[in-house]
Amino acid sequence: MALRAKDIAEMLGVSTATVSLVLNNKPGVGEKRRQEIIQKIKEMDCGYMLKEQRINNGSIGFVVYKREGSIVDESPFFTYILEGINNRINHYGYTLNFLYINKTMPRTEQEHQIKSGGYKGLIIFAVEMYYDDLQLFKESQIPFAILDNSFQENDVDAVSINNVQGTSKAVSYLCGMGHREIGYIRSKVRINSFDERYNAFKHKLRSLGGIFNKEYVVDVGYSEEDVKRDVKKYLEGRKRLPTAFFAENDLIGCSAIRAMQECGYRIPEDISVVGFDNRPISTLVEPQLTTINVPKDIFGPAAVDLLISRLDQGREQSLKVEIGTSLVKRGSVKKITD
Repeated sequence: MALRAKDIAEMLGVSTATVSLVLNNKPGVGEKRRQEIIQKIKEMDCGYMLKEQRINNGSIGFVVYKREGSIVDESPFFTYILEGINNRINHYGYTLNFLYINKTMPRTEQEHQIKSGGYKGLIIFAVEMYYDDLQLFKESQIPFAILDNSFQENDVDAVSINNVQGTSKAVSYLCGMGHREIGYIRSKVRINSFDERYNAFKHKLRSLGGIFNKEYVVDVGYSEEDVKRDVKKYLEGRKRLPTAFFAENDLIGCSAIRAMQECGYRIPEDISVVGFDNRPISTLVEPQLTTINVPKDIFGPAAVDLLISRLDQGREQSLKVEIGTSLVKRGSVKKITD
């Protein structure tokens, strides 16, 4: 019969609670006493009951970088991928610590934030970063991997969304549903991902014989209220509208749908809408938003893998990883028939 903690405790003459703490590798027992009990447990051929002690290789800093702030604050994408990042970092024997770097901080304070933690490496959530922001991290000489920005022209490890692929899938789907006049809802706050989506939209639409009309580009603020205000202003007095809109992300797409509905338009009967990211908000509108899915379960861990390969293997060559996307069909797109 298999031994229990209680049985081992009786045989060793200690409390069941003490044995349980040792078996589960939990604090509460002095190190000398712990090692004595572990040795006796192994002598009893019960070593299999000991939980493996977690390796502690040090800490990895997760940097949330703010330049303008709107993107990170209004829809913090990184919160959806944190669990995967933390689990992967723990798998490699490291711990995860947060730090926030704001572009408006004095340079000395930014440097102190990075260097004072004794981090073995950094994962940088860089959705708001530009090329000139990289210098701060390069000068720190701490190995790092970029998340949610490609920095194609820079010699840094980076994991990004394949924005060209995702946008092309959205445009192809709309064209396949019979739409030829397709509008674009564009954030006034610009980041690299949005620029990639905008350029891919124009290219793909033209290649499929659609009509890219600058009159159909709607520039909007980034908060929900700003999007609704700007979309409503655009719709006022318009005699001609596209049959569909592509929004740069789900927050913009869902806010635009609400604005259109408040102006009396039916979705998708009058106007179809497609978003990007497949965030939870995309299922909270009626109809639910058709969108482009980014696989959040592999997005963050991919950045951890890049960083660890540099730390453990001494890799010098930079690597770029693009995460593929998929189309999620919901109820916000209507098929147009001739």
